[in-house]
Amino acid sequence: MTSTLRGRLGWPLLGSVVALGLAAPASAAEELRIGFVAPITGLFAQVGKDMVDGFQLYLDDVNSDFGGAKVKFIVEDEQAKPDTAVTRAKKLILQDHVHMLVGGLLASSGYALAPVSTADKTVYIAPVSAADDLTQRDLPKYPYFIRTGWSSSQPSHPFGQWACDQGYKKIAAIGADYAFGYEVIGGFQRAFEACGGQIVQKIWPPIGTKDFGPYIPTLRQDADAIFTLMVGPMSLQFPKQLAASGNKKAAGRAMMSSCCHPWAMK
Repeated sequence: MTSTLRGRLGWPLLGSVVALGLAAPASAAEELRIGFVAPITGLFAQVGKDMVDGFQLYLDDVNSDFGGAKVKFIVEDEQAKPDTAVTRAKKLILQDHVHMLVGGLLASSGYALAPVSTADKTVYIAPVSAADDLTQRDLPKYPYFIRTGWSSSQPSHPFGQWACDQGYKKIAAIGADYAFGYEVIGGFQRAFEACGGQIVQKIWPPIGTKDFGPYIPTLRQDADAIFTLMVGPMSLQFPKQLAASGNKKAAGRAMMSSCCHPWAMK
């Protein structure tokens, strides 16, 4: 690697490659190939496109030029499906010979991609996929994994303490039925129970649920509040349907994670 290239690699993604001792191109005649997996179609298509656009924005800002090495940015659609993510990642590694793998939206996709990076000794950088155990219990299994974002349960810990501070003793939890939902609610539960609270119920609607009619009536009436983790369109559909259900107590004391629409924050 030339000193010029080394001096230009200030960006965390490329700096991580250097730190792991991977080969990087050193001349304009060579390429630094970055494979990016994101959901370009399906339920989470808009989020996936935002991921790609954000990454491309940086490359455009530096003219895709790192010390004379041109960057080839190869995007594959993982459709927010773990098995598809694995197939696309293997294609990028084995056919396109990428130097690093980036992306994966859902926590479940992150859990699927990390073993691929280990098996093929390819750096995998997760800017969004927040799967807890990739940097916790399973960290030794994945020496090529780098997280540049946050972990699923991380924001939930202060949320759990806050719920105690409000005087809540019993909380019903309802969240999307996959790894991210389990981990976000799990983080809340650990903090809430540590300060004396109790999770009295957990309900897991499948990802993509549009009608929460079967779930809302089952929310425990003795709960002081509800804690919810929804993703994608579910993040708007659930609070709207909860408010329309007539369950004023639950609707008035609903704590929502991963939902930032102004309507839901009123």
